[in-house]
Amino acid sequence: MPELNFDGHNTLYASHGLHAYAAKCPPQLVRYGIRYYSRPGDTVLDPMAGSGTTLVEARLLGRRAIGYDIDPLARLIAGVKSRPLEDSAIERGYGSVIDRVEKDLALLKSGKISEALKRRATVPVFKNCDYWFSPKVAVALSILSHHVSVTQMAEAVRKFLWVALSSTILAKKSVANARDIIHSRHHYYEHSEMPDVVARFATRVRIMRRQMEDFCRRCGESDASEVAVRGGDARRLGVGDETVDLVFTSPPYATALDYPRAHFLAIPWMHDILNLTVEKYLAKAPRYIGTERGSCKEPDPKSLEGYKKASSVVAKLEKQSPRHARLTGRYFLDMKKVLFEMQRVLRRDKYAIVVVCPSHIRKIAIPTHEVLQSWEKGWA
Repeated sequence: MPELNFDGHNTLYASHGLHAYAAKCPPQLVRYGIRYYSRPGDTVLDPMAGSGTTLVEARLLGRRAIGYDIDPLARLIAGVKSRPLEDSAIERGYGSVIDRVEKDLALLKSGKISEALKRRATVPVFKNCDYWFSPKVAVALSILSHHVSVTQMAEAVRKFLWVALSSTILAKKSVANARDIIHSRHHYYEHSEMPDVVARFATRVRIMRRQMEDFCRRCGESDASEVAVRGGDARRLGVGDETVDLVFTSPPYATALDYPRAHFLAIPWMHDILNLTVEKYLAKAPRYIGTERGSCKEPDPKSLEGYKKASSVVAKLEKQSPRHARLTGRYFLDMKKVLFEMQRVLRRDKYAIVVVCPSHIRKIAIPTHEVLQSWEKGWA
């Protein structure tokens, strides 16, 4: 077993740094798993792809890759990160968008406001918009969003710019009135100076272009391969039996992160690409594995009978918090379904790598790795 401690290593090479994303798996760990447990040309599946770390590494190593995720923003990010895109194409699309945005902002400043400009500058309506975004920032984001949506360019470039827009909002130094924004409990933050949306967007695009160029260069060092990013639920995969050579995934933990809550501030400005309102996006949260907003009426405690390790953990939590006990029990059962799906799609004598660690809920140890291992005997 090689050394798998990646503290201090660069985890943002190639396209891995295109967009911030909570609890990402170290790409070096994914690379190790793919290199040692699959061959060039094999099919690698990540049933909970998140921002696409597995897909990027599979592409760099010449493997075919399939990624599923329930979150539409995650799918957009993963798709952009895992597909090479020529810089000249980005330059043309970005240049056209920025020219139009700067002209609109100049007209607004001059007071020469047409009805068409008013429509382009109309801020989307969602709860607490004025709390999270200053009026000038909200107008600039609306104009930027409009031109990313309608300016003529290749669709791959348009998606790249959508990711840049999202990254401008979901960043450590966000244009929103928030900090710790990529984590599930971000906090209000009042800027000392008004954020310059166009300048922040330009900086993100410049950095992302360098990262995409690095990704393209590295892709050129391996055989070309296909990457597919699909919407779907890891508990019910649309993949045929015994069609996958390796599963590599890093699932969410029980009640640890609420991805819709972490991402929701970007959603209002991305309706044209995601076709979602904030309300509809947040309403999806209870369906996510590991969410804190899942149903507390399920599961029935009897559903864990026969699984000693899982039952023991849930029983300990029940004394501290019945709600968290139910959510953790549901998480264990959801992950059981995921593991059965992984077993179904894997070819005979192939491997599945699941990256999990122990955690704590209400000071109760949650040995997720041991729970998942304990189910293996029940698969037969």
